[in-house]
Amino acid sequence: MMFERPYSQRLASRLKEPRAFIQVLMGPRQVGKSTLTGQALARLEIPSLFVSADAVPNSGNVWLEQQWEAARFQDRSFRIPRL
Repeated sequence: MMFERPYSQRLASRLKEPRAFIQVLMGPRQVGKSTLTGQALARLEIPSLFVSADAVPNSGNVWLEQQWEAARFQDRSFRIPRL
């Protein structure tokens, strides 16, 4: 059994809230942010887009806008009933 990160349940409950805010996890490298995110998302059946910001180009807001549009597209395709 894998160790469950202490904030996994808190993050999962935040993601289930009806308001659709972006959740940002920040911290030093190698402290478990990706593991925490994976554990929280495993509890839920919602569309998600995981993006690492380790190598964000110096393009101002362009990168963030691209990620936002990708997440919006994924959310729309998740809601479309598949026949």
